[in-house]
Amino acid sequence: MRILVGSEDGTCLVRWLEGEKSGTVESRGFDGTRVAALVRAGDDGELLAAVPELGIFRSRDGGTWEPLVDRLGGGRVTALAAAPSGSIVAGTEPAGLHISRDGGVTWAEFEAFRALEAREDFSDYGGRAAHVETIALDPHDTRRLYAGVEIGGAYRSDDAGASWVAINEGLFDDIHDIMVDPREGSRVFAATGGGLYVSQDRGADWRPAPGGAGDRYCLHFFALASTPVTAPAESLFLLGTAEGPPSTWGKRAARSGAQLWASLDSGRTWGPMEEHGTRDTSPVTALAANPRNASAVLAGTAQGHLLHGHLADDHWHQILYGLGPVRSLLVL
Repeated sequence: MRILVGSEDGTCLVRWLEGEKSGTVESRGFDGTRVAALVRAGDDGELLAAVPELGIFRSRDGGTWEPLVDRLGGGRVTALAAAPSGSIVAGTEPAGLHISRDGGVTWAEFEAFRALEAREDFSDYGGRAAHVETIALDPHDTRRLYAGVEIGGAYRSDDAGASWVAINEGLFDDIHDIMVDPREGSRVFAATGGGLYVSQDRGADWRPAPGGAGDRYCLHFFALASTPVTAPAESLFLLGTAEGPPSTWGKRAARSGAQLWASLDSGRTWGPMEEHGTRDTSPVTALAANPRNASAVLAGTAQGHLLHGHLADDHWHQILYGLGPVRSLLVL
C-alpha cells in the first residue's frame, strides 16, 4: 500500500506491503514546512493538503502538488474536511471557516461563523491566534457540521453553514478533535486539552467520558463503524493521549506519558492498548484505517514514527521513523 503522511516537516509518500519489515519513501514534499491536514476530495481521487504557511495544494498522486489558494480571508489554513458531495470545508487561523464547491478553485466564507458572539471569548496562546483545529461532517446528515476552536470551544451548524450555535455546555474549551459516532448521529465526541468529552444530544450537553481516558490531555480521536473486533452494532474508537500539553514534554515526546486508548463498545468503556505503550512511548497524533485489513490501523506519532497495529491482539509494528511529528495520514 501507499501511505501519504503529513507532518511538521512536510509530506512523505511511503510504500509498504503488510508483512514487510519496513516501508520505503517514494517522495517528499513541502520540505521543512508544516502540513496541518490531508484529505481526499471527490470521486476522482484528488488529494488536498493544508500548508498553513503556503495555502491549500492539490495532487493526484501524492507526490507532485499544485497550489490552489494561499490564504482564506487573510488567515492561514489549519484544517480541512471533504464531504461525499465533493464540497470542501477549510478552517483558518485566526479562526474562520470557508467552503468550496468546485474542488478548491473558489471559496466562500461562512459569515455567520465570523459573526459569532462567542468569538469574544477566544484565546490566543503561545504566539498563535485562536484557530479552527478540527472540522467534523456528520455522516448521518449532510447539512450538519461541527467546528472545534483551539482555544475557543465547539460549534455546530444544522443548515450547511448558514448559521452556527455554540455547543459548550460542560465542555473544556481547548478543542483538538471532534468526531460523530459513525453508527449514531446524536453521539458526538470532543478530544480536548482537558480530557475526552461525550455528548448524546449533538453537543447540547457534554459529560467527561468514563474511565481514565476522560481526564487525559487528548490529541487525536478516531472512529470506525463495526469491525471484526467489535460487536456488530458497536463502533470502534481510538484515542491518543498524553499527560500534558507538548510544552511539558521537554525535548523528547517519549517523556509525554503517552497512551493509546480503545473502546470496542461505542465509548461506554475504555482501556489502554498496552502493547503500543511498550513499543512506542510517543503520543499518537494521527490514525487511519487499513483498507485491506478491517482489524488493523495505521498510526503516526509526535516523534515522527509510522506504525501499523493489529487491534485483535494489540500487536504493533514500526513501519518507518524520522518523518517529523505526524499530523495526518491517508492510505492511497
